[in-house]
Amino acid sequence: MKFGKQIQGQQVPGWSAYYLDYKFLKKIISSLAANRPASEAAALALGVRPSDPISATSQPLHSPLGSRSPASILNDSPGQPPIFSSGNDIGRGPDFQAHKAAFFFKLERELEKINAFYLQKEAELKLRMETLLSKRRAAATRGLPDTTGDATQSHVEWSAVEEGFRLLERDLGKLQVYTCAYLHSDLWQTSI
Repeated sequence: MKFGKQIQGQQVPGWSAYYLDYKFLKKIISSLAANRPASEAAALALGVRPSDPISATSQPLHSPLGSRSPASILNDSPGQPPIFSSGNDIGRGPDFQAHKAAFFFKLERELEKINAFYLQKEAELKLRMETLLSKRRAAATRGLPDTTGDATQSHVEWSAVEEGFRLLERDLGKLQVYTCAYLHSDLWQTSI
């Protein structure tokens, strides 16, 4: 199975916007294979439709988390080491270099998006866990639920805490599926 279909099939429902935009990255590569101009690659990396002119008024389809401009995709800042330079690419033309820069720019934005979402979910789950532990300690100080006598309030409190832990466990599982989507795939063996 191809990686794009595999990752799409393993997505947590409702979280699809926070996964790697594999199709968009593939469009940049296809643009190079079709010998399209470098400006199209820059547009794709920013999420602008290639038919739209790249200007200050163009709105990206996917808001990039970085603040680099289209020009900086094509001309890296001298103060920043290029993370994607390779000795094998020296003889390649400017269109290849532009497509490569655009691809890695988009890839960096995608990784930032994935990381930001993960950190947000992790913080939410950590807060829920702390809240549940606090509620459990409070319920424990009032005593364990008793099936005899007037212990209805205590039983309801313990049931709510147990249900909270079940929901937390479910959501932890969803986050685990999200993080493992890339690790347990044949990404490293699949060709684009």
